[in-house]
Amino acid sequence: MIKKINPNLYLVAGIMLITLSHTSFSINFTAWIAYTPLLVYMLKTNGFKSRLMLFGALIIGWSLATAKIITPPLIYPFVFMYSVPIAIFHLPGFLLWDKFRNRRAGIFIFPLVMTLMEWIQYTFMPLASWGAAAYTQVDTPAIMQSLSLFGMPGLSFLIYWVNIAVAYYLVIKSQNLFTIKLLFIIVITVLIYGVVRINIYNSSHKETVTVAAVGTDSNVSGLPLPSKSINEAVRDSLFSRTIRAAAFGAKLIVWNEASTFVLPNEEADWKQLLSKLCRYHKIALYAAYVIPFSQSPLKYKNKYLFVNSKGKIVYEYNKHEPVPGEPAMKGTEVLRVNQVEKSNMGGVICYDYDFPYLAKKLGKLNADIVAVPSSDWKGIDPVHTKMAAFRAIEQGHSIVRSTRFGLSAAINPIGDMVAKMSSFDKNNKIMVAQLPVNALETVYSKIGDFFIYLCVMFLMYIILQKNQINR
Repeated sequence: MIKKINPNLYLVAGIMLITLSHTSFSINFTAWIAYTPLLVYMLKTNGFKSRLMLFGALIIGWSLATAKIITPPLIYPFVFMYSVPIAIFHLPGFLLWDKFRNRRAGIFIFPLVMTLMEWIQYTFMPLASWGAAAYTQVDTPAIMQSLSLFGMPGLSFLIYWVNIAVAYYLVIKSQNLFTIKLLFIIVITVLIYGVVRINIYNSSHKETVTVAAVGTDSNVSGLPLPSKSINEAVRDSLFSRTIRAAAFGAKLIVWNEASTFVLPNEEADWKQLLSKLCRYHKIALYAAYVIPFSQSPLKYKNKYLFVNSKGKIVYEYNKHEPVPGEPAMKGTEVLRVNQVEKSNMGGVICYDYDFPYLAKKLGKLNADIVAVPSSDWKGIDPVHTKMAAFRAIEQGHSIVRSTRFGLSAAINPIGDMVAKMSSFDKNNKIMVAQLPVNALETVYSKIGDFFIYLCVMFLMYIILQKNQINR
């Protein structure tokens, strides 16, 4: 039956499955076979033209997947800023596998290269971790627990391995039945591990601290800046909500990213106001705001101040990884943690936490809770907040993600949202939650990118083999 199917139909199926698997409105299980049709296409075709058509299918698939997150204020040309680079990063996985697939253990070349290319993308490139196969499982808590062992590389590798094993099975069944059985056992083991881990964590007794996310009324996303009176009203609301959160017992309060704007000549007075607020109400505050230092063209500092309960400003942080196209000054501050009650508190800003390397740095500093002032848009709500849960599971710390134009959430070390609040709902813009005082130790927080190093060594071993075998 499979031999009679027009190979081009596999390209169409691949495009559809990539679209269904990634970004918002995704169907989780389709990711496990999303690349299978494209791999079958390569097994059944050859030549430069067919490989060029494969690349075109990757671009179309990722363009459609990215289009799902394009809502105002973004415009559709932004689609290609992500879809084309992601397709380029994924192409080597197909081409290298195609070249060396007859080697012993050649079936592993595809998952190895795809996993390595993902790692290169989110470690060294401004695209961050968008497009990683692991993110397709944001709604599968049991599967997500595997992140505590090998991080995103381990989960992505497993997904890609299943994809190629199914492709081989469809084309040459007799030689790959054992691989299918082995993968079935591994996936079931991962699920059992996840379920057991969740149940053990939920049944344990933990000391907690009260935290809060406070939302802003500001809807500024560029020029023109609002009037002084409007901005003062925004600040009054921020202060009022912060005081109410303190009255609810919150010891740590996190504002949204870009909660307000402060002109350079106003910042000294602004800092004094924040100090008084925290000292009087005995709260620790991550006060996030922007400082426009140029309006033609628009350039600003996207930052937060960490103010402790004594009113002392102990740390200033500028966003380390501005979104491509964001006119923000890139921060270079050394990450640090600060004590609040019995917890080590760290902080980053929004897109920063799409880069696992920043979470790893906070993990090495023994962060217990991480504040993530954020600002999203309708198209990436709530998937962007769900992606932050990956950092929590990887490093074993909790997260307070306070989000403008999106979902705020208090996330515990197993990725569970113990509280959440949408800025699109009619509410008081105050989310209060209890999070554990201490982080949960994970294997990944100790071994870091060890799995990536294993991938590199295994890939080199396969490629450098002298002998080939027939498929």
